[in-house]
Amino acid sequence: MKTRKPEPQSWSLLPLLFVLLWGSSPTPAAELGVAASGRYLTARGEPFFWLGDTVWLLAQVPSRDELELYLQTRAEQGFTVIQLTAVMGEERVWGTTRATSRGDTPFVEGDVLRPAVTPGNDPADPAQYDYWDHLDHVLERIHAHGFRAALVTDFVGWGGDGYKFLKPENARQYGRFLGERYRGKPEIIWVLGGDNTPKNDDQKAVWPRVAKGLAEGLTGSEDYSQVLMTYHINGGSSSAGLWHHSPWLDFNMAQTWDAYQNIYPALLRDYQQSPPKPCGLGEGAYEDGPQYPTKPINALVIRRQACWSWFAGGYHTYGNGNVWHFDTCKPELTQTWKLALRSPGAATLKHVKGFLEVVGWWDCVPDPSLFAEGQGSGASLNVAMRRADGRAIAAYLAAPATVRLRLDRIAAAGRLTARWMNPATGEEQPAGTWDRQTHAFTPPAGWNDTLLHVYAAAHSQP
Repeated sequence: MKTRKPEPQSWSLLPLLFVLLWGSSPTPAAELGVAASGRYLTARGEPFFWLGDTVWLLAQVPSRDELELYLQTRAEQGFTVIQLTAVMGEERVWGTTRATSRGDTPFVEGDVLRPAVTPGNDPADPAQYDYWDHLDHVLERIHAHGFRAALVTDFVGWGGDGYKFLKPENARQYGRFLGERYRGKPEIIWVLGGDNTPKNDDQKAVWPRVAKGLAEGLTGSEDYSQVLMTYHINGGSSSAGLWHHSPWLDFNMAQTWDAYQNIYPALLRDYQQSPPKPCGLGEGAYEDGPQYPTKPINALVIRRQACWSWFAGGYHTYGNGNVWHFDTCKPELTQTWKLALRSPGAATLKHVKGFLEVVGWWDCVPDPSLFAEGQGSGASLNVAMRRADGRAIAAYLAAPATVRLRLDRIAAAGRLTARWMNPATGEEQPAGTWDRQTHAFTPPAGWNDTLLHVYAAAHSQP
């Protein structure tokens, strides 16, 4: 598995112009990559915890002030990745001609080879400030708030609507346009596809060409080692099925849509792929989404989806049915996006994030065999993982249940200590001290779901 390391940049006039417009130095301020183990992503060489939010129309709908409200709220809630689209190509949400709130479109007459760019970028001057200037601003503000942007190059949609515009003959040049525009912006995670599994060879041929053009624009050559890329596929699938061995695909992304009970087994399959690549959920069931046969998608279901993702050794992307489209998709609207920003599910995921940071998630291996009894199934599946260094195990109980765990999997010396956490509130309670036998654990009364950490007392921190 390749790793990302800084190297000197070569600059043409066009990329340098965009760097100057963004007020940035040619030297990357942050470097995203893949750990040497192939198991997780890194930022500045350190493990990077992906808690993403799906906001496909962030660069198209909100005003600049609304963008700040959104980003400030998600920063307070502990999110780390903002997943958005450079261009929306799905006709259900107004397709490739979808304009920004200012009325600007990405292409001249829908021609991918004719990006609608204008001289200057003054937001007070409509003749200067174009679609791409606004995307520049959105990405700059995402990074200024401490997030990484997971940017879909052109969201073609589950029905392939975007392929009317993005084709094999223009895909490489479009990728090069994006790469040249955002050279020197290593905080961007590039996402190809967009809720899509190609249905024929022409559609499948688009994405290696977009990837090639991106690499050429970003690095000056077909150098995938300096570009972090994945593929967003449609529901019930994973990028691993199409692209796992492609040189441009750095990590896998799965989608389950309504079938959220499939998250854990789907990600375990990706985790077990060879060679190892980071994996995770790019899209599950959106909180409060009315469109799912499996509704209601409440805060408990949101936590289950996230914990199943993380305990499978993967990353997790959240979504809210009212926020991603910013009140513009009326059939899926149940409340305004500004109210939905502080929904119960979004507000509680930071507790799980904090728990996993204490456990040392980057050193953990998913291990269903830790359950001697009580693993459960379906929507009540309980999951567990162990630290590879033998210092601890952790479990997530998706519903109230008594489970028996094999504590002999903890190899570190010293008596074992256990603690409970309520992921809905962040409340912690002691769970006792134990020897290395198989023991039964019953979570505190009244908790709908529960996290458990069992560790050698001398090794309580990662």
